[in-house]
Amino acid sequence: MAKLWDVARHEFLTTVKRRSYLLTLILVPLLPALLLGGVNLINRGDQNNLQEMIAREAANPLPMGVVDQSKLITSTPDWIMGKQLVMVDDEAAAKAETLDGKLKGYFIIPADYVQAGKVVMVREDTGIFASMNRGNAIDQLLDYNLLGADQDAYLRYTNPAQVISEPIYPETADTRDTNNMANFFLPYGVMMFFYFMILGSSSMMLEAITKDKENRVMEILLSSVTPLEIFLGKVIGLGGASILQMAVWFGAAAALLSLSGQTFAALSGIVIPWIAVVLAVPYFTLGFILYGSLMAGVGALAPNLREGNQSTFIISLPLIFTILAMAQLIQKPSGGLSLFMSLFPLTSPVAMPARLTMIAVPWWQILVSVALLALTAWLVVRGVAKLFHAQTLLTGQKFEIRKFLKALIAS
Repeated sequence: MAKLWDVARHEFLTTVKRRSYLLTLILVPLLPALLLGGVNLINRGDQNNLQEMIAREAANPLPMGVVDQSKLITSTPDWIMGKQLVMVDDEAAAKAETLDGKLKGYFIIPADYVQAGKVVMVREDTGIFASMNRGNAIDQLLDYNLLGADQDAYLRYTNPAQVISEPIYPETADTRDTNNMANFFLPYGVMMFFYFMILGSSSMMLEAITKDKENRVMEILLSSVTPLEIFLGKVIGLGGASILQMAVWFGAAAALLSLSGQTFAALSGIVIPWIAVVLAVPYFTLGFILYGSLMAGVGALAPNLREGNQSTFIISLPLIFTILAMAQLIQKPSGGLSLFMSLFPLTSPVAMPARLTMIAVPWWQILVSVALLALTAWLVVRGVAKLFHAQTLLTGQKFEIRKFLKALIAS
C-alpha cells in the first residue's frame, strides 16, 4: 500500500488544479456575493434618496385639509387629527388656503365614497412620493367614522384577533413557526445542496476511472500500482478535493445567508443550527465514500463513460427518492418516513442534514444514523475493492447493472 498515497496525492492535485474546478470553487460563492453587494449598493442609494425626500417632507409641517362631501365625518378626535388634518368647509376654501400656503394640500371625500371607496388628494406636487407619503391619518379618520365613531370598536378593528394554534399532542408536535417561510426554505436548500454535492462528487469517481481506461492510462498504472491502491487512492484524493469544495461552498452559503438577512427581510429569520454545521462534513464524507465507491465500481466494469453514465440512474435512485419525498420530510420532520430516510444509509446523507435544520433530532438517532452510514460505506468499499483487479479493469465487456449489483453483493 506504499503507493496508495502517491495515487491520492496525484488525484487531489490534478483535480484542484483544473481550471473548471477552480472556477466553480470560486465563482459559485463569488457570484451571489457580488449580487448581494450590488443590491446593497442600490438599496443604499435608494435609501439616501428616500431620506432626502423624507427630509423635504418633514420640512413642510403644514396640515392637509379634509373636504367632506359625503357627510360621513361626524367626529374628529384630536388623537387622529393632531397637526396632520384639518376640516375645511368646501373645495374652494381648501384650494385657496393651499395656494396661500396655509395647507399642504387637501383630501376630497366624494359624496359616493361609501359606494365607490375613492378619495381625491389635491396637492401642488403630485409625484409618486407625494402619494406614498400622504400618511394614514385620513384612513384612520374614515375607518373611525365608518365604525360609528366608537373608539373601542375602532381599536379592535385595527388590532385583529391573534389566532393561536395548540396541538392535541404537544409532546410530539412540530413547534416551528408556520408563518416564517425560512423554516421551509432552509431545509429545501440544505437538502438540494447535499444532493448535488454528493451526486456530483461521486460522478467524478466514475469519470476518473473510465477515462483512465479509455485513454489506456490504466494499463500504465497497473504496471506499477495494484488495483486496490488505485481504487483507494482515487477515493482519498477525489474525496479530499470534494470535501474542500463542500467546505468552501457551505461556509460561503452560511456567511451569505447571515449577510443577506440584512438586505432581504424574508431571509432574516434563516439560521443554520450549529449541529447541522458540525455534522455537515461527516455526512458528506461518508455519503461521498458510499456513492463514490459505487460509482467507482461502475467505472471498473463499464467499458466507457457513456455506458457508465447510463447506469448511474439506478445507483442514484435512493437520493432521487429523497428529493421526491422532500415535501413530506419538511411537513413532518418527526414522522415515520422522515425517521426512516434519516436512518437508512442510502438516503441519510441527504435527509439527516435537512432534518437537523428543522427540529432537535435525538442524539440516539444521529448516532445510529452515522453508525449505519459508516458501516454501509465500509461494506461497499470492501465489495467494490474486490471488483478492482487487472482482469476487470482491462476488459471491455458490455456493462450490465444486474451483473454489477450481483457481483457487489457477492463480494
